[in-house]
Amino acid sequence: MFVEDDNSTFTGLSLLDLLVARDQFHVHLMKKENVVGTAVGRYLIRKTDPKPPAKAPDGPRPPRTLENSEVREYSWPCVLVFVSHWIDDSEFGKRSALGNFIPNTIYMPDGRSVPICAVLAPPVTVAPIATLEDDDHHDAFSGGMLIRATVQGITRQATLGCLVTDGHTIYGLTNQHVCGQPGLEIRDSKDKRIGASSDKRLGRSKFSDVYQGWPGSNAYLQMDVGLIELDDLHEWQAAVSGIGPLGPLADLSTNNISLKLIDTPVKAQGAVGGAWSGRIAALFYRFKSVAGFEYIADLLIGSSDTTPLQTLPGDSGTLIVLDSDDERYARAPIALQWGGAVFASEGGPRPFVLATNLSTICRDLEVDIYRGEDRATFEYWGPTGHYSVGGFACPLPSIALLRNLMLANRANIGFDSSGTLTSSTQFHALADVPDTVWKQPPRKSREGANHYADIDLPDTTGNTLDSLTPTETSLDPDTWKSFYDSIGWNGPSQRGLLPFRVWQIYKKMVEFVQAKDVTSFVAAAGILAHYVGDASQPLHGSMYDDGDPRRNPDGSPSATFLGHGHAYANGVHSAYESKMLDDNRASFQSKLVAVLPATHGMATIAGGQAAGFATIELMRRTRARINPLDIVTLYGNLVANGQTSQASAKLWSKFGALTVDCIVDSCRTLAMLWDSAWIEGNGNLIPAGSLVKVSEHDLAKLYNATTPEFLPSTLLNNIAGEL
Repeated sequence: MFVEDDNSTFTGLSLLDLLVARDQFHVHLMKKENVVGTAVGRYLIRKTDPKPPAKAPDGPRPPRTLENSEVREYSWPCVLVFVSHWIDDSEFGKRSALGNFIPNTIYMPDGRSVPICAVLAPPVTVAPIATLEDDDHHDAFSGGMLIRATVQGITRQATLGCLVTDGHTIYGLTNQHVCGQPGLEIRDSKDKRIGASSDKRLGRSKFSDVYQGWPGSNAYLQMDVGLIELDDLHEWQAAVSGIGPLGPLADLSTNNISLKLIDTPVKAQGAVGGAWSGRIAALFYRFKSVAGFEYIADLLIGSSDTTPLQTLPGDSGTLIVLDSDDERYARAPIALQWGGAVFASEGGPRPFVLATNLSTICRDLEVDIYRGEDRATFEYWGPTGHYSVGGFACPLPSIALLRNLMLANRANIGFDSSGTLTSSTQFHALADVPDTVWKQPPRKSREGANHYADIDLPDTTGNTLDSLTPTETSLDPDTWKSFYDSIGWNGPSQRGLLPFRVWQIYKKMVEFVQAKDVTSFVAAAGILAHYVGDASQPLHGSMYDDGDPRRNPDGSPSATFLGHGHAYANGVHSAYESKMLDDNRASFQSKLVAVLPATHGMATIAGGQAAGFATIELMRRTRARINPLDIVTLYGNLVANGQTSQASAKLWSKFGALTVDCIVDSCRTLAMLWDSAWIEGNGNLIPAGSLVKVSEHDLAKLYNATTPEFLPSTLLNNIAGEL
């Protein structure tokens, strides 16, 4: 629909050609007194002009405007120059200096020529002001709703675009200028708190960094993107008000952005202006210059007909989707509105939307669009994988009494036998509590490092945490601290401690069994499923967790160890652990059920240190099945070839069966740890009448407790006190 240029139609000029020509001539154009901005697109033809071979009548014609002109099938690629006043050719030297004349053509050093299309678009500096009215016409708790934040006594408003996820947390997507600083309370139109501003945000980015290899070293892309950490996911639906369920992301990059985007129909639902339909009028609109740097908006979007867009202050943050009858593109999210430009026209002020390419947002913030169609459906590895491990491990204990207890509480822990989550909307199933509850404030700062450990990362001598932990007795937090010290990894988030978290919880499970505290045992056993599940995912135990940190995004070697979002094949974590399982969920669950054994069939262990070492061994078996670098390489090749839309299918084809094997191993290991804690704590002394389903209320009371915390999260430097 929009990913290829037909060079034969457009005389061989590509989008890159236009950007090079605009970059070469932009400063010269902007020095002309009437020029207010430039963009690239296709030539605008007055609606009154006849189609070839007929010719327009001789004599003066009206100024070309965005209102009286259109893109036709034979419109050629061009640089668009927006002017505040229209001066006929004959008037230069009289009404305006000859130096202000805008030529028809830019001539390139290689002999090619690029047409210039001048457009009368006087900016209107005062836009209609929207009042802070209630958005009663919108569904609460979904994309398209009005949100508010108060800073310095002034209330700002915006639209929440849609829901996005980083694989663990689901956020609301909107504009940074409303979100403000991390932790700022965000409320709905009824003044109910819905969440708080996240520290994940985008302000501006160098154009040449976002679109590598394209000209624009002295230009910034205006992004203005903020995320809201939502308080309660059960109050939200993924469909966007006025739009409905979202389609797949319109994935745009330097590999596939095309001039065929021009005139593409789009639609949106703003919280103040309401629903609107429009068309992409131009690409890469340069709208201001500050201290020698130009500022660019990815998309300039105008009305699809003679009716002005009804976009008003408060609509910033609106999600823009493709308006297509083709199911491949229907409601595909393409951009996020962050501002607007208002041009004067014969019919009055004519608003245009300024928007950021949503693919760039998802890439740089390491998030995916959350497309679940109801409030109980999750579509990423976190819940899908974790609920699978917890639920499908319940039939595997070898001790009959324990097996009956876990089966009675299966719905409290994860998926039932049909692969469905049946717990109520007010209760977080235990297998994902570490993500859905403990990764949220106030525990978030301590919970994160529990979920991983880069055991394949070498120090300067070639030692790794894996090689430094050859036996059960060698698993020691002091050894791990010394290793991290030696490589300069001092930040809490850098010091992964997954096996010690399993050690800690196993020890508590034994204590709960000894105390005949069935409620606490079930809670701890269900929560343990989360961490054992993490250990069975190849990217959770590797320095390649989100790409190859020793290679730049273009694949060249990096002299420094690159962080998340900056390395080769970044985005692979969510592509493999999130989207792959969601897109292949039915196949995944049917294969899992087909190969699960009747019981775990593993030798039991004794002691928390042995439980931690069993986690290390599970991570080793996982890496032996699937080399993390193989996942990174496959995904990196897809990125390089502009084929990320095929990632789920390609990853599943190569790694799907092996991923199922990893999950089966995780289920078996979890059931073995349950059996072991039961034996060590003398669970046979617990009366059989107590081994029943625990109430959701009692379990929630435990995992929500903060004084004292249930299974308190701590950092590696302090974990010894919990062991």
